[in-house]
Amino acid sequence: MTVTDEIERPEDAAALDAAVASEKRRLLVDGTTADVLGSVGAVIVIVLAEYAHADHARIALWAGGMLALLLGQVLFVRLQRGASDARFLSRFVGLAVALALGWASCALLVRPDDFSFEAFDVLALCVIFTAGSVYNAHHLPALYGFQFAGQGALTLIYAVRGGASLLNGLIAAGFAILMWTLVGYGRSFHRGLVRAVELGFENSRLVAQLQRRTQALEQANIAKTRFLASASHDLRQPLHAISLLISLLGERARGQPPIEDLIRRVESSTEVMETLLNGILDISRLDAGVERPRIGAVPARQILERLERQFAPIATAHGLQLRVRVDSRAWVRSDPALLARMLDNLVANALRYTPRGGRVLVALRPRRGGEAAFEVRDNGIGIPADKLDEVFEEFVQLHNPRRERSMGLGLGLSIVRRTARLLAHLVEVRSMPDRGSVFRIVVPLADADSPVEAGPRADTETPDGLIRLRVLVVDDEAPIREALRELLEAWGCDCITAADGAEAMDRLDDDLDALLCDYRFEQETGVALVLRLRERLGREVPALIVTGDVTAHQLIDIASSDLPVMHKPVNPAALRRWLASAGSAVQA
Repeated sequence: MTVTDEIERPEDAAALDAAVASEKRRLLVDGTTADVLGSVGAVIVIVLAEYAHADHARIALWAGGMLALLLGQVLFVRLQRGASDARFLSRFVGLAVALALGWASCALLVRPDDFSFEAFDVLALCVIFTAGSVYNAHHLPALYGFQFAGQGALTLIYAVRGGASLLNGLIAAGFAILMWTLVGYGRSFHRGLVRAVELGFENSRLVAQLQRRTQALEQANIAKTRFLASASHDLRQPLHAISLLISLLGERARGQPPIEDLIRRVESSTEVMETLLNGILDISRLDAGVERPRIGAVPARQILERLERQFAPIATAHGLQLRVRVDSRAWVRSDPALLARMLDNLVANALRYTPRGGRVLVALRPRRGGEAAFEVRDNGIGIPADKLDEVFEEFVQLHNPRRERSMGLGLGLSIVRRTARLLAHLVEVRSMPDRGSVFRIVVPLADADSPVEAGPRADTETPDGLIRLRVLVVDDEAPIREALRELLEAWGCDCITAADGAEAMDRLDDDLDALLCDYRFEQETGVALVLRLRERLGREVPALIVTGDVTAHQLIDIASSDLPVMHKPVNPAALRRWLASAGSAVQA
């Protein structure tokens, strides 16, 4: 089956024919200069060789006629620029016939009794028609016209002369054999040309098809991200209010054990939704490119000790053995917060999918080439070989068909892969079903003599104490405004609330100490509003963007403003820490 057989649609067949015709024309046009120059050289050689043995007038007439034909070949290409490919090719056949007859007429110049120069003439014509078969084979009708007209005429000329000489008859037979041979060769050459064009056309069609499918997948991925971002925003708003109200309820229920227990159970349920939304936020930030790595030299021991402190109690509660080798003296080069996030996900997964009584080992293994690998090894349920890549996709959980909350949400490994790409770290995985898994994060080693520690993130600073602050809360959701107001007042703050920028400007207080501002408003963004409020106050009042938006352009806008941001639902403890930090800045 040829490539043409695979082209089923009529429009594809028509496009292929057009592509073949266009390529034939291009090759003929591109080869014209070389063909004409070679032909002019052949005319000069024949004239010089025949000048002393042929009638000068006849040879001059022949040479002039051939040069005129060759000039016509050059002009033909120029004059036919505006013609269609089909018309150009059909007219080119006539030119090929004319050129062939011109070359064949050369045999009439030689006297029959001059065998030596007749032999030269025959040899020259064989070379000319052999070379011409390559050029004209780009278009079969031109090949047929050139060979049948030219060598057919030569065969006829020498056949007529054959009555007087057996040699002429043999020459006539030779031209006939050469004609059929060159036609056969030209046909094979033409088939190769057409097949090459067909393959190129099919490759172009497949590439275009692949591009369309890739674009469709990209659009689907964008639509998925947009949907997740929109759903995340819509869910974050009420969940943020619920989280604030639960925190406020906890403040008021102190000393009442039954109510405190109920509040803890409600908090546990909301934490599951917060975990899902934070996972979506992490993926959105990584996809949007707003996560800015803070690369520095980090002691491996510090990272390993933190993992042991964080996960040892969880492992014990699940009846698992967690061994963390914290004796490493190596320093690695990475972003400590992002690296910790990746390792947290890997260790959490290992504990989650290791049955009771199993073991999980975490260690740093040295490697060649100035690298080391953080290794998380377990003897859990393992992963089939054909699923090792699939587990890094979002919401994929091979061993949780019922989507039990205790088994996670299927976002951890996706975050690990995206973060590793951001940091240019290699992630390796090896696993066998029922034998366990080994995940490795390969990081470069660093020089411990002059470590460059990554600076603390704005949302991880934990200054002690919370002074009485005058805080402006701007949010277009009334339940959130009221919940924040009551919570801030419960913490001892003076709180002013506003639904939008206009109301915020009206209620602006010169004694304002801090500003909590939503991002999405009908008339402007929270970033723009903060700039306007600061300009009105004439000072850089501490401001925090509190938002449920996770779309790429919104994350980029917030990140470019350098304003600290917390994503809904805001953890009340984190909010309190930020307010304490703002209060410390005001006092300073």
